[in-house]
Amino acid sequence: MKKKLLLLPLAIALLCLSLLATGCATSVDLTDYVSEYRSRIYIGTQDETTVFADYTVREVPYLADGNVGKTGTLFEIAVTVPDNTRTYTATYTVGGTEYRAELSFDSVRMVHTCSQSLPEPQESEIAFRITDDEDGVWEITAQSVAGEGMLDLPALLSAVSADQQERFAALTDGNTFAGEIYVRLLHEDEGNYYYVGLTDRSGQTFSILADANTGEVLATKEP
Repeated sequence: MKKKLLLLPLAIALLCLSLLATGCATSVDLTDYVSEYRSRIYIGTQDETTVFADYTVREVPYLADGNVGKTGTLFEIAVTVPDNTRTYTATYTVGGTEYRAELSFDSVRMVHTCSQSLPEPQESEIAFRITDDEDGVWEITAQSVAGEGMLDLPALLSAVSADQQERFAALTDGNTFAGEIYVRLLHEDEGNYYYVGLTDRSGQTFSILADANTGEVLATKEP
């Protein structure tokens, strides 16, 4: 019995050396390589007016080159209205601070937009006051699409990388990751999904669509 106890530390040491030799003891914190993360979406409608808002932490300047740069925060608002000839302003409160911004018309998407840098909203809903230059007023409460059980960023990347082991391993060298990762929350047909893009140093992006609650990979797309 004593002989077995003496051999146990030796066996553990040999196992650790084996793991180090094969590279299994090293690991990469994939969150360090995320250059875009859209984590919040708010949607609200009143009559024919709709507010869509999202919160993103993203690289500035925005370059899909496989390298992660400095990031900034962005809260973007897009308002759809029946009359695009007017000038609109959005007023709302996040984290106890009131924000106000004039909207610019996007003739491609046919929406009025603005973007501001602010802390990540924690509210389950945000009340927007939309006004125009002809005394029109719309009070619209936009609800967060996030539900209970939705994966956070580390859990999502853990699930997706486990499913796509070869793809992630191809970009992993020891404890570094030779690429950047884009993560965007999507809301379609009352369901939540994550788009995950892996961009290598040549600028090629491998795309993944995953369930936002389970991390199950639903579809992939080659560059």
